[in-house]
Amino acid sequence: MLRNSFILCFVLIILCSIRFMTCAQELRCNVIVNDQQVQTQERQIITQMRDAISQFMNTTEWTTDKYREVERIKCNILITLGGDSDVSQGRYTATVQIQSSRPIYGADIESPILTFFDRSFSFEYQPSQPLIFAENAYTTNLTAMLAYYAYVILAFDYDSFSNLGGSPILQRILNILNNSQQANFPGWTSADVRNRYWLSENLNNPQFNPFREGLYQYHRLAMDNFAKDPEGSRKKIVEVLLKLKQVNQVRPNAIVLNAFFDSKADELLNIFSEGDPSVIKQAVEILVTIDPTNASKYRTLIK
Repeated sequence: MLRNSFILCFVLIILCSIRFMTCAQELRCNVIVNDQQVQTQERQIITQMRDAISQFMNTTEWTTDKYREVERIKCNILITLGGDSDVSQGRYTATVQIQSSRPIYGADIESPILTFFDRSFSFEYQPSQPLIFAENAYTTNLTAMLAYYAYVILAFDYDSFSNLGGSPILQRILNILNNSQQANFPGWTSADVRNRYWLSENLNNPQFNPFREGLYQYHRLAMDNFAKDPEGSRKKIVEVLLKLKQVNQVRPNAIVLNAFFDSKADELLNIFSEGDPSVIKQAVEILVTIDPTNASKYRTLIK
């Protein structure tokens, strides 16, 4: 009996190695919990929390799509716990930064695709309570928020590889939002201008389809071709910036635009640090209008 069990286990390992795309989830998520502001003698609980979040993000199968190990989306979750968190009672106030990136074809680099700051990441956690997510029901605020951002990461990534490719995922984001509004936690309603509610609203609003189309054009048509046609890729990115300018005129200071430039400002500075002066000048003129936070940096590109 023991020998049979060993053989079965060995066969499963071999099958997983041969068809390893079916054995890998979508995300390769690095989780960091900053607890410097928390006064507690129970640091092991915070370590357990970090490990539980990491396991939740990296072992949950978020879609039915099959990923090879090398295809998993690289992302980071940095949770900064507030000083008023109560570890003994399992109540936490926090902020979180969500980051994700995608590989660039023909180059040994990653392009940042999402950077989002959530300042209302409050939740409850007990080490004895497993993190379980049910898409059509609210379980806990922690699992709801983590699942929400898992799908946001996926939606941005899918949009970057095919035109409006993340559309099937956006309904899942909306479902989580609607299910979570019953809970007494901030971030799920329109009360704030930069939160999960407005991120979902922007992504699901047809007014922002040009932004989502721009994600595909920027990454798949421009960045993935940059190594062989840098000047053509720069011109394509200018076309994307014009799309974003149109969106900004309709919805100034929209949250998805802020998230885009939080991710892309440094990359754009690098892209337009050389090339056709007329193309650089056109890019700068658009950028200082739609991303005034970084306007002084962009202006340095015009020599």
